[in-house]
Amino acid sequence: MSATPPASDGWVAIAFGALDVSASETFPDGAEVLVLPAEPAEPFCLTGDGARMWRRLVTAGPVAPADADERDMLEAMTALAIASPDPAHPARIHRLHPPRLSSPMHELAYALTARLASGHGIPVVFIKGPALHHQGLREREHSGDVDVWCEPRRWDDLAAALTSWGWSREPDPWRGTSVHHTATMTPAEWGCEIDVHRRVPGLTLDDAAAFDAVARRTESVVYAGVDVAVPRPEVHAVLAAVHEVRPEIGAGPRSAAASATAAALLSAAAGSGTRAVELGAVPVLAAELEGVVSAELIARHRDDAPRDWAWRAEPNRARAYWRALRGEPLVTRVRVLWRFVWPPDDIALASARRAGDPDAGPTVARWRRLGRGLRNLRTPSP
Repeated sequence: MSATPPASDGWVAIAFGALDVSASETFPDGAEVLVLPAEPAEPFCLTGDGARMWRRLVTAGPVAPADADERDMLEAMTALAIASPDPAHPARIHRLHPPRLSSPMHELAYALTARLASGHGIPVVFIKGPALHHQGLREREHSGDVDVWCEPRRWDDLAAALTSWGWSREPDPWRGTSVHHTATMTPAEWGCEIDVHRRVPGLTLDDAAAFDAVARRTESVVYAGVDVAVPRPEVHAVLAAVHEVRPEIGAGPRSAAASATAAALLSAAAGSGTRAVELGAVPVLAAELEGVVSAELIARHRDDAPRDWAWRAEPNRARAYWRALRGEPLVTRVRVLWRFVWPPDDIALASARRAGDPDAGPTVARWRRLGRGLRNLRTPSP
């Protein structure tokens, strides 16, 4: 339903993200502004008169129409949720810049997630990804997904908010347990995978305390016209280092390459040693922190093992999951164990896809999953 403001007022530009793509080789000639509407929809490009009008709304809004044609255009933009007669609209766009990331759609996914979190009052910090490159902590610029760390009590709320925009939550047999630390959101049409974290494995602080410690030390970057919070470099270096050395099921001991990468991250950011102590990351980074902090400090903090670390080092998934289950209450253990043995359709089918068997039906997928698990249990420990 269109809105007609008083003649003395006018319209402003709104969006959940917008980029000036006029100089981008990714888009065809004539495409000027890539805009993500403020209501669930796919992003689209503005061209010609529409792009010129929208630029005016950004830089000079509120803009009153000069004639009937401009009024019709503004009302059409209002119907598309890219313009509003409300100058205080929470999705108002005040700036329009070229893409900062090599993938404009990836940049819009950041902006969307930040807008949704803000609109629902959910504190978030975006971790890993291109921010590490911009902070000089890694050479690679692009990432395949968006990683957002959410205030732990609200992570289900953010995952639910993303579903209204076309993302779906990947089935996870660990859902509802303390082992479950990330909700993987898969896009239907556009965008990229979004991982909603309630914690970062490898820290000895509890979930809420760890998030608060990081959220107190952030800086803002602008992606697609939206302010996005990322950890300060010395905090980000610690989180990235912990991720580098995280055990992978069946991968064996920590590799020299992973350790070297983590050590380089810590050395590149002044103050990372202090932040590692504050976040409870010393136990998993003791070797990589040598030379960054004193041996005495490492010795004083290295013995508090994080709860969600050791099971990841098991030689196969069956053994890892069994060890992880032992940390859950008895009732939860029984429920989750049965979910692993004979999972619901969505989990069985997801498991089949990961195993390279996408054509299996639910019942066949369950039996084959059970067979893989039994074979893994018979695999001797190294």
